[in-house]
Amino acid sequence: MTARASFQIQAEAQMATCEHNRLVYPWQHDRDDEGPKDALYRIFTKTKSKAKEAAATWTIMDYLSFFIPCLEWLRTYKWSKWIMNDVVAGVSVGFMVVPQGMSYANSAGLPSVYGLYGAFLPCLVYCLVGSSRQLAVGPVAVTSLLIAANLKPLVPCINDIVNPNSITDPVQQACQDQYNRASIQLAFIVACLYTGVGVLRLGWVTKFLSHAVIGGFTTGAAITIGLSQVRYILGYSINMGHSTRLQDYISEYTKKARNLRWQEFIMGIMFIFILVFFREGQRIWKPLRHIRSLGALFVCVIGILAVYIGNINEPDNGAIRIVGNIPSGLPGWTGDWWVPMEDPTFSQLIPTALIVMLVDLLESTSIARALARKNGYELNYNREIIGLGLANFAGAMSNSYTTTGSFSRSAVNNNAGAKSPLAQFVCGWIVGFVLLFLTPVFANVPFNALGAIVVVSVASLVEFEQAIYLFKVNKLDLCCWLASCFGTLFYSVEVGLGIAVGLAIMMALFQTAFPHTAVLGRIPAGKTVYRNIKQYPDAQMYPGILAFRIDSPLYFANVKSLEDKIEKAMIKFTAWSNVQGVPQIFFLIIDMTPVHHIDSMGLHFLEDLVFQCKGKGIQLILANPGRNVVNDWERIKYPDLLGRDYIFVTVHDAMHYAQQRLGEMGFSVSPLSLGAAPPSMVYVANEPTAPSSSSSSMSDVAGPSKPPVERGSEGGGPTLRPGTSSSRPNSSRVQ
Repeated sequence: MTARASFQIQAEAQMATCEHNRLVYPWQHDRDDEGPKDALYRIFTKTKSKAKEAAATWTIMDYLSFFIPCLEWLRTYKWSKWIMNDVVAGVSVGFMVVPQGMSYANSAGLPSVYGLYGAFLPCLVYCLVGSSRQLAVGPVAVTSLLIAANLKPLVPCINDIVNPNSITDPVQQACQDQYNRASIQLAFIVACLYTGVGVLRLGWVTKFLSHAVIGGFTTGAAITIGLSQVRYILGYSINMGHSTRLQDYISEYTKKARNLRWQEFIMGIMFIFILVFFREGQRIWKPLRHIRSLGALFVCVIGILAVYIGNINEPDNGAIRIVGNIPSGLPGWTGDWWVPMEDPTFSQLIPTALIVMLVDLLESTSIARALARKNGYELNYNREIIGLGLANFAGAMSNSYTTTGSFSRSAVNNNAGAKSPLAQFVCGWIVGFVLLFLTPVFANVPFNALGAIVVVSVASLVEFEQAIYLFKVNKLDLCCWLASCFGTLFYSVEVGLGIAVGLAIMMALFQTAFPHTAVLGRIPAGKTVYRNIKQYPDAQMYPGILAFRIDSPLYFANVKSLEDKIEKAMIKFTAWSNVQGVPQIFFLIIDMTPVHHIDSMGLHFLEDLVFQCKGKGIQLILANPGRNVVNDWERIKYPDLLGRDYIFVTVHDAMHYAQQRLGEMGFSVSPLSLGAAPPSMVYVANEPTAPSSSSSSMSDVAGPSKPPVERGSEGGGPTLRPGTSSSRPNSSRVQ
């Protein structure tokens, strides 16, 4: 019996064994009786099933809790254990938000009382409809800066007003009223956007903004906010117009440095030192952490006492500027301000509303997510977004500009032991008490105290340590951080945010348009495990059989890139196979395990790949496709085009099938380890190199130049290397 005949008998016997032990792909179980469904249908079906389950199991209280989330936590509230924690936390945040809210409203170009309004009714409404137990809502620094930077160009006359709390000129009062109205209309639009995003479950859009990009923007915005408040500490005014650029601030402060008022400067610096002590004193003595939230209120009390006792606001005693008139009483109804939007118009306000909503949404959800994780409960993101939208609706109808979650106040709320949104209820009524009885007292707060509060508050938003961390771990993220930070600092807040959003989207598109791919080899110790040969240099490959993995969905943005990567991998692998005695690639195995989605262009790509491989004498084999992918294949009859026999459960099954077929063709292939230094082809997934160098690099790494193919003495044809077939484990081809 000839060697060739002996080989064929062994191959046929092994194939029979493989067919008997094969793993069958679950074609019939992969789809229901009506055939495959698209993604939209699956979403509809999932929603429908959840609705049916809710209808069958929910009680009346569950339905009420769905629309009024406070009923959910009230049912399980431990009054005896938690009530004091929530009261203490609410009082602490209330003492903190009163001076902060006045400061932030002032930096937004609004009367100081608007900051108090923003911490009253929105807090009470959020307590009813919010899902985070520790989030503290109200006015925040970044939102105030965005409003001032975008609304002032729409109402230019507002730049002539020095103190919005004390206006005697009727023309300036009309201008201030116009600006106040625009801020309320902006809050209404933001509330609509918030609620729409939550109802439509679009909160995932914030995931396009990476932490590095937003960190750079926040750092630039924090520095800009701090610079805008330095004027109150130095004691003189500057005319910035519509600009928020760093170089313009430096120029203005330098030109008018001769107007420095030493009384206000010394007082402002003293306030900064006091605030820093309250914030950082716990590092010296831990019990001081209990009074951390009282720093802003303590500074205001000192300033008020200095005005009352020392009359420092009088011209003869330094003429320290104070807030001035603050209306007493709860906020009035402003729902009738929402429409019509005439000056500025809706089209002028909507870009600013989108920017404010996007920044506020990212800030609030990131804080709420971190607090939920720290306190061990699950956060309903879409319900949280709806709650913030309803809180802004309440603010827009009660003389408040846009509110959102605050980093500093949320941290104080959590550290004070808040257990539920009841702390926000207490905080809201602390502010309400101030509005009813104490506004004449806070009217005497010096502006340098408010400026110092803002400067120290925003200092915590400057994240230079994040830049250092990114420098160590990811230079590309560092470049994005620097670009968004410098764009905000040296051009404008809008441009900085635009750069941040643009870079975030570009990074996401880059990662998907140029996905990671890998050439696979068998791990010697694993036997049936195939991994990236770049990661595992000892992984073994088979000449003539290229195993390739795609680590991303297949869709229109990355089809061309994947086509190029597969082509280059085939060129280099062919050159390597030639050195081993196999003239070409006969089988291309694509591991589909990471491919969870495929669109129409991805389907066209796979169809074209079948014909391209056939034209080159290559058999395409696909391994482990997912259910959704196979459903899409069935819709265009792709398994019949490729052949169901060429779709396998595992790469190992596909590899053994290809080995057997190569054996039938007369080639005896053995797995070869590429050694410790991977060849140039292993970089094809991410760093393509010139094909001309592949052959030499392959031969250098693969070891001896003698090919592992033995020629028989009869007829000169290729024969099976002794022991190769019998040592191969049974393959499991699927049908």
